[in-house]
Formats: sequence, C-alpha cells, structure tokens
Amino acid sequence: MAGDLSAVRGICFDLDNTFWDVMPVIERAEQAMYDFLALKYPRVTAAMTVEMLRKARQETAQAYPQMAHDFTFLRRQTLADHAREFGYAEAMADEAFEAFAQARNEVVLYDDVRPGLDWLKPHFRLFTASNGNADLKRIGLAHYFERCLAAREVGALKPDPLLFHKVIEGTGLTPQQVVYVGDDPALDVVGARAAGMHPVWINRGEFLWPAEFGAPVHTVRTLHELGTLLGLRP
Repeated sequence: MAGDLSAVRGICFDLDNTFWDVMPVIERAEQAMYDFLALKYPRVTAAMTVEMLRKARQETAQAYPQMAHDFTFLRRQTLADHAREFGYAEAMADEAFEAFAQARNEVVLYDDVRPGLDWLKPHFRLFTASNGNADLKRIGLAHYFERCLAAREVGALKPDPLLFHKVIEGTGLTPQQVVYVGDDPALDVVGARAAGMHPVWINRGEFLWPAEFGAPVHTVRTLHELGTLLGLRP
C-alpha cells in the first residue's frame, strides 16, 4: 500500500521552510551582503540597490541555465561580474559571499525542530536533501544526520530523482524504506514520490494542497506529528 509506513527505516528532510522560515533569512542575508559591500566596496552600492543586485543574480541564472542547481555558484558569479564592472579585484566575490553566507546560516528554527529531531534520531536514520545552500554545521544541526546533500553536490535540483537517490546511495536503504519530509508540493512531495520514497507534506502555514498533484497521502504540521505518524509514542 502506498500509505503503509511500517517498513520505514530512514527519514530524509528538506531544509528551507521545513526547519525554518527561509524568506526572512534570505532578506537579512542579502542586506548583510549589501551592507558589507557598502562598507568595503562602495562603488557597487553607489550604483546598485539591493533589488538591483537581486535582479542581476536572476539574470546570471538565465545566462547559466546549466548551473541552475548551484545557488552558490550563481551568487558568486554575479558578485564576480560586479567586481569587474566596478573595478575591484575578484576577491570581492568571495568576501561578499561570505558576508551573505554567515547571515544565511543564522536561522530561527521552528520550535518543534530540535525536540523533534531528538525524538526521531534514536529510532530512524536521518538525512537531508535540499536545493538550497544552508550549512547545517554552521547552523548547529549537522550532528543529527547521517548524510546531508545539496543539489549543487549532485548536479540536479529536486524534483529530479537523482538527489533523492544519491542521499541514500550506499546506505543499504531502499527508497521504499525512506520517508521524505518537505513543504513544497511539487519539489518535495511529487519529487519524492517519483523517486520511490514515501512523501510526507509538512504544512506549517495552513496552505491548501494543489489539487493538480493528486492527494499528498501523508500530511503533518510538526515533527511531533511526524513521529506519531511513524508509530512513535511519547
């Protein structure tokens, strides 16, 4: 049965909007990067607003479609282009990206995340697979997980099955023994289903499920509800 989770031995998680609200994080990180540029590379910010920098990054993504899976590359490349444009050394790109990365990893976890992971870890093998570039070592969550993969490391974005398969490659687990937990119906639920995993939609905002994707089968609001779904008892 598609909904039978009795054979599950592993849990793989999305990160952004599953463990934390990502938009405030990205906005703060982009502002931190802008403030750094204003201080050390002022010719850039004299000519460009935060919104203009964001638009330039989108244009870089269009110019490098083969790198769509690597958000870090796209940000660094955009910054390197700005360095050349405004007459600075290319080291500006590394320094400005580091300012971004530091703030990008200063996240506010949802209240249930640490208690939920503490509860789940003794019972399941835990993994993460994300399209984004969060760093769980910096965030302080890496010790919960057996393996953490990002799209840039495998060359494919969710919902491509490759990322889902690579994260459990060599572990002895089959996709049918893994639930994938994420907030995005298309990327996480449809993607995990296509990869042969059991998708669990984590709906933290009372969102409506898009009817075109078929029934989500399993829906939770918190990691506590996930544990209960998987048969754990408090």
